Amino acid sequence: MGRAFVASSSAGPRAASVVGGGWAALGAAHNLTKAGFRVTVIDAAPETGGLAVEVGIKGFWSHYKNIESLLDDEIGLPVRDAYNAFSETAFYSARGLEVVAPVFRDRPRLPAPLGPLVYTLDRFTGLPLGDRLTAFPLTQSLLEFDLDEETYRAYDLVSFATLCKTAKVSKKLYDTFLAPVLLALLFVPPEELSAAAALSVLKNYVLSHQPDFDVAWPKLPPSAVFKRWQARLEGLGCSFQSSTRVERVTVSGGVITGVDAVAASGEPRRVDSDVVVLATGAAALPKIVQASGLHLSCEGLARVGELTCAPVSAVRIDTGGGPRIDLGHSANVFASGPVAGTFFDVGALIGDAAAGRVLEVDWYNATEDLLESTDDELARQALGILAMASSSSASSALEEGRWSVRAAARVRKAALRWIPGSHLATPQIRPEGAPRGLYVAGDLVRNGPGDFPSHLGARGLSQEKSLVTGLVAGTEAAKEFGAGGKGLLIPRAVEPEEPHVLAAKEAMRLARSAGLSQLLV
Repeated sequence: MGRAFVASSSAGPRAASVVGGGWAALGAAHNLTKAGFRVTVIDAAPETGGLAVEVGIKGFWSHYKNIESLLDDEIGLPVRDAYNAFSETAFYSARGLEVVAPVFRDRPRLPAPLGPLVYTLDRFTGLPLGDRLTAFPLTQSLLEFDLDEETYRAYDLVSFATLCKTAKVSKKLYDTFLAPVLLALLFVPPEELSAAAALSVLKNYVLSHQPDFDVAWPKLPPSAVFKRWQARLEGLGCSFQSSTRVERVTVSGGVITGVDAVAASGEPRRVDSDVVVLATGAAALPKIVQASGLHLSCEGLARVGELTCAPVSAVRIDTGGGPRIDLGHSANVFASGPVAGTFFDVGALIGDAAAGRVLEVDWYNATEDLLESTDDELARQALGILAMASSSSASSALEEGRWSVRAAARVRKAALRWIPGSHLATPQIRPEGAPRGLYVAGDLVRNGPGDFPSHLGARGLSQEKSLVTGLVAGTEAAKEFGAGGKGLLIPRAVEPEEPHVLAAKEAMRLARSAGLSQLLV
């Protein structure tokens, strides 16, 4: 069998291989290509962007400024064309509707974190104000957890559930709101979730600035964005190898030399490279690292084998000629024990069907039962979830059987689990002891304050963080090799914290240094 070979010429441009096909991978490829590298994007998936059916609909949050810049300025797909307007989100439990989050940008802006508190006062259906006020002691943690790397690591060692018990957060607030929100954002129940990771997400999405919790849902499938982006990169000289699995990174004398890969046909492929950006996610990264021997030679990658991933299931159903299922809101969050998720009126969002005709349910931290279900069984469970918002029509659809499955997906290792103690196992963009030319990008990149230049404040399992780390990796590689290039997309940091919050954090820092304050953990 022949061996496909892509050579690197010392006389020509530097060569770079980007492993992966999502936001981080194309972000790295974007800046490397613009810096003059000869870039090859290598992805195991058949299409750029990952799974043909993305597991879980992903929203565009108010603070996703880098995705906004990319769409508006780089690939000619304005945010207004790719996403719907910001809209309300309903939260459900087994009891029914718990709260509807308003569009906070439409309300007069209040100092953080008052907006989300004041503007939901009349929105909760069964959570007394007294329970909501028990969240106040968490203010200390939100101010101190990322003051410095040492404090962040201390918070990383305990679970968010333990932190809530220490802070005496009411069980009702925890069960009704905090646990479902964190499960939906980080795919892990708070009992198994690092307090540092949880606080990072609560700060970014809920509490830093009043509009931060506002989210817009897509009008277009992810493939529409990635196809246009890929075409833009190909026009700049970037090449793509899909359905090709990278097996190992090769190194000689402490310097990256390329990657060995295998095509879907079984044909081995070799791509010589001066730079390799691993933007694969937490499931594939440890395999490549171990096969390459990097866990032995590179201290910054020695613990990636400890990383674990959360399972996700999703199903999209079409009610056809059956009853229309009116959800009330296009986007909804639900919680059911250790599983949480989202459900959507896809027809209303994407417009490819009448509202209430095409619906999707996504389960995070999916149980074995959900992972092993047939498509029809998954759809029946989905109709049970939809009944939270539309009991009569969902029940009628279930009883009459007048529905069909448009798509279903089950992924056992869908996203990184930020468990207690995982912080130091996650890689940095430039792992300590890495060979020259090796970078890592993606939402698994280390979250702490010491790595702010890598994530710029974008945290959690977010497309924004993936894009930012990819852009940073591409930029840093260009700098390392002295590459030029015009028009690099320089990522923007999140909006700075408000002055009164910065003042409170400085007071906390001074109190700590004077021995007048103890960590809550």
